[in-house]
Amino acid sequence: MRNPLHRRLLHTVALNTVLLVSISLLSGCMATPTPHNTSVPSAAAPTMIPPVFASNEEALAAAMATYSAYLSAGDVAGKIGSDSWNKYLAFTNGPEHDAVMSSRTALEAEGRSLTGSTTFDSIKIQMSSALPDATWEIRTYLCLDITHSRLLDSSGQPIDDSEGPLRWPMVVRFVTPQKDSQQLLISESTIWSGSNFC
Repeated sequence: MRNPLHRRLLHTVALNTVLLVSISLLSGCMATPTPHNTSVPSAAAPTMIPPVFASNEEALAAAMATYSAYLSAGDVAGKIGSDSWNKYLAFTNGPEHDAVMSSRTALEAEGRSLTGSTTFDSIKIQMSSALPDATWEIRTYLCLDITHSRLLDSSGQPIDDSEGPLRWPMVVRFVTPQKDSQQLLISESTIWSGSNFC
């Protein structure tokens, strides 16, 4: 049976669809000047964080490009510590980084490896919003396809896991590493617990 935990090191993706928050500025007439000796100071207007993507379409395109590059890097990632592994790991942060490291460590300890290619489709934005530190998150839903990916044993022979699903409904969370950045990192990916939309 295919075990999605073994895929996690290559494809742990938080599937959370992201709705980009749009911020509009309203203009109006100047208010009447306030007397200088007022006893109650006026409250400062809340600071609005402008969106880093101009539209949902732009945010979705960035998420698609990031996830595609992440899967491609995972498909060719070598052992922990190799250049190809470090390149793959650089697409992650937070819980995803920890999960990928943990999964790969367990896989290597068992003498197993992965081969083939992994793809995705049906990506949709659930939401997009600013975080308290002025970075942004995008949550997406997507279908992870492991049809052309195989788990190998220590001798390089394929492990028969044909009874498991080949397409997984995922919730993927992307974040910008710093404010005003359009670079996305994969922060979390989980298997969708509701009905299978793949």
